[in-house]
Amino acid sequence: MSAFVVIHLISKTDARHVFKNILQPLLHRKNIWHHIILLFMKKKILYSLLAIIIILGVWVAIYPQKALQTVVDFGMWMTSSMKHRDPSKEKPKFELTADAFSKEFKDNAAEATKKYINQAVLLEGNVTTVSGVTVSLNNIACNIDSTEVNKIKDIKVGAKMKIQGLVVGYNDIMDEVDLAQCTIK
Repeated sequence: MSAFVVIHLISKTDARHVFKNILQPLLHRKNIWHHIILLFMKKKILYSLLAIIIILGVWVAIYPQKALQTVVDFGMWMTSSMKHRDPSKEKPKFELTADAFSKEFKDNAAEATKKYINQAVLLEGNVTTVSGVTVSLNNIACNIDSTEVNKIKDIKVGAKMKIQGLVVGYNDIMDEVDLAQCTIK
């Protein structure tokens, strides 16, 4: 026999030996099939997730406004079941004029922010602008609560009024104090 034929027979017998004595017993065990099936399932899941990510990426590229609105709507849906604070039903921690409140932020924004942030305040002052759902008293922007939106149409610029709301922040660039969930008193 030539060396080629001997190597060929040895390699065939070795392959048969490997299959018969090593692979065949493993393939009959349930664990191996279970692992193989799980491997294919993981690949299917990964490919499915990759396809979803690609589809969402294309959708965001084509319709950025709709995508943004969908994300916002999803966030609103996620938080709608949570109990929210209602500053209109709280006794205000601070009652002052809009000018005095504004002056505190102009004099020392850091201290005023520490003092007023996340607190219910009752402010009295003259309306300087009305825009959408925001009523401004000088540099204080009061976002009117959705339960009070129908009252906005009756507000006139220059009118003196009391507004209660939750202090949510101070914008030092615009020099503006932001109040949320405001109600007209």
